[in-house]
Amino acid sequence: KLCNETVIKEMFFSGKSFTSPAIRLVWKEDNNEVPIKSIIVVPKKKIRLATKRNIIRRRMKEAYRLNRIELENTLKANKLQLNIAIIYQREQILSYKVVDDEIKLMLERLTKEI
Repeated sequence: KLCNETVIKEMFFSGKSFTSPAIRLVWKEDNNEVPIKSIIVVPKKKIRLATKRNIIRRRMKEAYRLNRIELENTLKANKLQLNIAIIYQREQILSYKVVDDEIKLMLERLTKEI
């Protein structure tokens, strides 16, 4: 889990990113003890109700948890460490299937980029 506020600001300021219609992924290489540190963001500006934000966040966390294994293996093989932010971009709640497909696509693109 990515918690340090200065690291998060630096990642958004000087990190690289991919964007899809529903999700934006921002990442930056770092010197951590773990291969990946991540944060999942659902902006209050897009989704007003906290319960709806929590539903989306849970779906994104589960999709990320199930699909991150290939990326972790690539990072361990190359001895790299990343900080990742996954940001929700839509104004309505998407089904788990759509969120899962989007996150899978973004993580595959990131694996190819590294």
